[in-house]
Amino acid sequence: MTDQFTPAAARRWKRIPREVQEKILANVWCGNCCTAVQIVLETAEIESKVLILKGKCKTCGKDVCRVVEPES
Repeated sequence: MTDQFTPAAARRWKRIPREVQEKILANVWCGNCCTAVQIVLETAEIESKVLILKGKCKTCGKDVCRVVEPES
């Protein structure tokens, strides 16, 4: 799954425990569905220390993204 991640994003994602990863992926806002949905993860990158996960809404297929704040 992480083959479309930038190297820094892949390292950061792998440091997040599996059960937390699942919660992050299951709670993404979709503007089309107007609710929290599950993301079908496609890519990830780091921008200004923020992990940005991009993919498709599992419900409607529209583009969605999830921001994971920097580690303290």
